[in-house]
Amino acid sequence: MGGTGPRRPPPTVVAAVALAGLQAVFCLLPGLNGLSLGLAAGSVAGFVIGGLYLVLSAATVLGSVRLYRGIDGRLLAYAGIALVAVWLVNLVLAIALAGTVDVLSVLLLGLAVGVVVLTRKPEVRAWAA
Repeated sequence: MGGTGPRRPPPTVVAAVALAGLQAVFCLLPGLNGLSLGLAAGSVAGFVIGGLYLVLSAATVLGSVRLYRGIDGRLLAYAGIALVAVWLVNLVLAIALAGTVDVLSVLLLGLAVGVVVLTRKPEVRAWAA
């Protein structure tokens, strides 16, 4: 009973990983959709955009696993920054083209900002050092 158990990640790390998991799912869906539409219609643009979403989803998952294990938090931070840009572009396009605010893009932008902010916290950086 005197032995040390496995290290447990701080709650901030768990929160960042949970938010990143949601991000990964919401990247996976348009990624698969873009790939299937690109393949069905022969659209290179749809295929490339779908592939980029899938790469972001995979980077988010890999970064989450690396952060949770305490290996490194940079990949998740970089993926979060890229997702902030992606969801911001989606929101701007929704406003410019449809004239309305896309609530899903606002939610996903908030999730991405949350991941970036959480990965910059000192306890998260200390965990992944």
